[in-house]
Amino acid sequence: MKILFIEPPKDQWFLMGEYHPPPLGILELAAYIKAKNENIKVLDCQSEKVDWKGLEKHIESFQPDMVIPSTLATCNAYLVLRTVETAKKIDPEITTVVGGQHFTATAHETLKSCPEIDFIIRGEGEETLNELVHAIEQDRPVSKVKGLSFKYNGKIIHNPPQGH
Repeated sequence: MKILFIEPPKDQWFLMGEYHPPPLGILELAAYIKAKNENIKVLDCQSEKVDWKGLEKHIESFQPDMVIPSTLATCNAYLVLRTVETAKKIDPEITTVVGGQHFTATAHETLKSCPEIDFIIRGEGEETLNELVHAIEQDRPVSKVKGLSFKYNGKIIHNPPQGH
């Protein structure tokens, strides 16, 4: 499975100026998944100076099966939504996965209002993402993946959290 982790393009924020810290969340997830021998790429649009058009070109050329944008906090939620919308516009079959504090807290509302999001990982993401990737690759039901929220037959499903 080809997985593309994305730190979306951002405008300069008046409080932070040009300071763009590295996207540690997706770097940690990518390292964890890569250790399991997945074909992954991390695109940091900030450090590589990639705009939205450039992001489209990266998605088109890499042709990922799964796109996972960096979802650090609520202030970035609209960038995450724009990223998954971009991915689905290029290829509606791309599986989109989000996580982080905002989407953990708003999983139900988000799945209800954002059809471009296929899965929300609630809480710590490493094990849940790893299990999700393997379930999809092995064509197993995702209903057993702890910490996952998704839609199935028009219903929103929240699997039990990891660690329980």
